[in-house]
Amino acid sequence: MPEIDWLVDRSLITDVVIGFANAFDAQDWTRLRSYLADAIWTDYSAFRNEPPGHTSADAYVTARAIGLQGLRTLHISTNHQVTVDGDTATCVSAYRIYRLDPKRPPAENRLDSAGRYEHGLARTKRGWLITRIRQTVLFTSGNADIHGAFSSGARRAT
Repeated sequence: MPEIDWLVDRSLITDVVIGFANAFDAQDWTRLRSYLADAIWTDYSAFRNEPPGHTSADAYVTARAIGLQGLRTLHISTNHQVTVDGDTATCVSAYRIYRLDPKRPPAENRLDSAGRYEHGLARTKRGWLITRIRQTVLFTSGNADIHGAFSSGARRAT
């Protein structure tokens, strides 16, 4: 029955997107990698002013591990709207990300953002995997210096 297949796919896709977010918070970089296809297209230009482009999943994970080193994070992923077209899918969701640097004083230790993610996924032998990530930012507040992605070395690596 097509309706049941769609519900199963929707559930699996939502689990991937949520698991992806939770892997950041656990700083479980192996688990984060497990949700990604070998090559992905990313567009974080609304957050980092870097151009969209293709990268390997391994390079993506390494850049995020460096960028978030020493931080505590909480990624909230909600309002998942899933569209499935055969073996490809799109999941549009709302997010809120809290970033805390416990080494900084309270007035300087946070960077928060909220907006929308669009994840493209493909059905593979390993299950649904993320092939595309686009982040749209509604707002950012706090100290951008705590996020490693804003250092000059990290900008070149991500």
